Amino acid sequence: MSLEKKLTSLSIFFPCYNEAKNIPELVAQANKVAAEIAEKNELIVVDDGSQDETVAVVKNLQQQYPQLRLVQHKKNQGYGAALQTGFAAAQYDWIFFADGDQQFDLQELKTFVPYVDDYQVIIGYRRQRAEGSLRAFNARLFKLYIDLLFRVHVKDIDCAFKLFKAETIKSLELFSQGAFISSEFLYKLKKKGVRFKQLPVHHYPRQHGQPTGANLKVIIKGVTDALRLYLKMKLKLQGK
Repeated sequence: MSLEKKLTSLSIFFPCYNEAKNIPELVAQANKVAAEIAEKNELIVVDDGSQDETVAVVKNLQQQYPQLRLVQHKKNQGYGAALQTGFAAAQYDWIFFADGDQQFDLQELKTFVPYVDDYQVIIGYRRQRAEGSLRAFNARLFKLYIDLLFRVHVKDIDCAFKLFKAETIKSLELFSQGAFISSEFLYKLKKKGVRFKQLPVHHYPRQHGQPTGANLKVIIKGVTDALRLYLKMKLKLQGK
């Protein structure tokens, strides 16, 4: 795909927990697509307290990719914390993130670039989820719950394939340390009047490592974080 437009600068980051086997190919893909769509770029791995060789793998890759940075959490803090760290660490005009599990084709980021003049937030939605029927069912329930509370109404709230104007996402005060983080920032962006462009992306089965999104503790934390924010917003409105 030939692009007439390039981004002035782009930060790509990946929240990772025990993704040592996925990172080499992930970084190689990111390096290739970033060079094609941005005048300058940086790649960031946010290691959320991994217990495998993730950190060692990234440090080794830094010899090959000088624009690759590693940001570490000494202990596992959760998906939301990893995203917040990634947003804070990013230095360039646009920020893109995808999960470290290699379930997306990063080349599809090229389809987002033509929309950057008209939108500050461009988010992917999975054409078809690759994790199986139970995970898809849980995701639909969570989406219904979020839409009931916050009326975000996007096609795929938790799709980890999102591009932001840096100043837009960095302007938000975020509190979620867990799975609710995507719902939180989409809701707060919507409250600011920011429009979203939604584009389809393919989703592929995980080849290496173990998913954590279906963990019961992760799900419960996402549900309770959503309820806490909802009650906080309601009480704030009632106090006016």
